[in-house]
Amino acid sequence: MESKAGFEIVHVKDIPWEDRRNVDNWPSRAGMYCDDKDNQLCIRLIDYPKGSTEPRHVHGGMHATTVLKHHTIVDGKTLRPLDVVLGPSNEPHGPLHYPESCQLLSAFQGSYFHSEVETLSTEKHNRLIQQEQIPWEAGANGEQIKTLVDRGCGRLLVQAIKFAPGGTMPAKSYSKMHSALIAFGGADIDGVALGEWDFLRVRDAAHGAVKFPQGATLLALTMR
Repeated sequence: MESKAGFEIVHVKDIPWEDRRNVDNWPSRAGMYCDDKDNQLCIRLIDYPKGSTEPRHVHGGMHATTVLKHHTIVDGKTLRPLDVVLGPSNEPHGPLHYPESCQLLSAFQGSYFHSEVETLSTEKHNRLIQQEQIPWEAGANGEQIKTLVDRGCGRLLVQAIKFAPGGTMPAKSYSKMHSALIAFGGADIDGVALGEWDFLRVRDAAHGAVKFPQGATLLALTMR
């Protein structure tokens, strides 16, 4: 991790990985970007191998899990990059099938341990969000914004933010954003180059500018 212009930067090549077969016997591994205990927010890159299945499960926390590469099949629907699985608290969901290898970003609020819930929820909040059904809207700085999750995951707001080649996120313009993953493209923060799946966290409301020489799409997380 390095600090630059009011951001903490985590390069995907440096994240620590956990083999989940050794932890909970699930067919995947998880790489940690951020474990924000103050907000009970855990942000991880999840990597499923080809042909694996995530079993039906339940947990005490809630998550918004966004597909980054390839696809997953759940409840008869195929979810592709920037589509989201909203996994609610206390409600069983899944199974999820991964015919190809699949990489996802999981933003988890609360406990992410499986099957420790004694009383199941009587309400149904599980949602599969397909981003092609959501329109892009114009942002204040020339970017395009698509709101993927605005309810059902506690305080968490998940948005895709698309910057054209040569675009800039001006200084102080995203001071309320918690963090973001570069889903596609690249960025430059005060001379530090970021590529796909690198991660930045806003640590200073007076953060500096972020430049996008070749353009980029961010997966942005905000705690409201």
